[in-house]
Amino acid sequence: MDDTKLHLGIEAGDVLLKVALFDPREKKVLKTATLNTATSPLDDVSSFESALQAWLAENEDADVGTVSLTVSSFRAIVRQIFVPPEASDVAEYLRWFLGTIVNSDVNDYFFDFQILGGDSKLGRTVLLIAMRKIWVDAIRKGFRNKRLAPKIMEVDVLSLMNLLEVGAALSDGLECIIKADVAGVMLMWVSKNNLKALRCCSTLGLAGKECQEAYAKLSSEIAGQVKLAAEENGASVNQIKLCGELATDILFVEDLRKALDGKTLSLLDSFAGIRLPVDEESASHVLSCAGAIGAALRSMKK
Repeated sequence: MDDTKLHLGIEAGDVLLKVALFDPREKKVLKTATLNTATSPLDDVSSFESALQAWLAENEDADVGTVSLTVSSFRAIVRQIFVPPEASDVAEYLRWFLGTIVNSDVNDYFFDFQILGGDSKLGRTVLLIAMRKIWVDAIRKGFRNKRLAPKIMEVDVLSLMNLLEVGAALSDGLECIIKADVAGVMLMWVSKNNLKALRCCSTLGLAGKECQEAYAKLSSEIAGQVKLAAEENGASVNQIKLCGELATDILFVEDLRKALDGKTLSLLDSFAGIRLPVDEESASHVLSCAGAIGAALRSMKK
């Protein structure tokens, strides 16, 4: 890692990019932004690269050393798995497991994993991440400017865990994080080295509804998932943190706060371990760009 250069974190959405520029020397997020691409960045790499280059040009061609990309968990497979001690090769065991949960050839997927705990004698707890190989190859090979091609690829679950760990000292206590985007809502219950539960809420059913009706319905569904996680996963928390595009809309935040009756809802917009941008435009995108910030912090993790 070269701490004289900036770290660029990118989150690829359905038709947009979320970006965060991080200075590791100052431990400060310099800029955040949301860039419209009109097409899917994972399927149209040329538009992805053009939008990114245009934004960097506006920021005086920032001297970027590390580029990390995170994608929505809706575009990936995320599972916490116990690998028994009899499995001497963790990767092979995960390849076998992946083959049991996908309805296509396992070779169509790129997968990686992170060992959360355990050892070879007692077994290991592993976080498996898999995504379509066609998307991974498109990103790795499709950039004309190889300096901007992402070298690190992950999913938003890992990026948010990294943001909590590096930016706010993720503890042994269980935390619930809600990432509410227009394309879908992801809920995760995490503590240090543990992903207790992962749930989601679709937003497809909200199309065509008035804002007030849509927010009330989505908030109710989110509250339902919080209740189910407590009952079915033993993931009971009183403190909930919110980020994502919808977290910038006070109407949605208030509806969700009412639906989560008895629980404290706060915004994921301040961190003890890193400084945030002070200019108004970047500051307004911090909540939307939480995943991108977590990706930008990836190289800070020792």
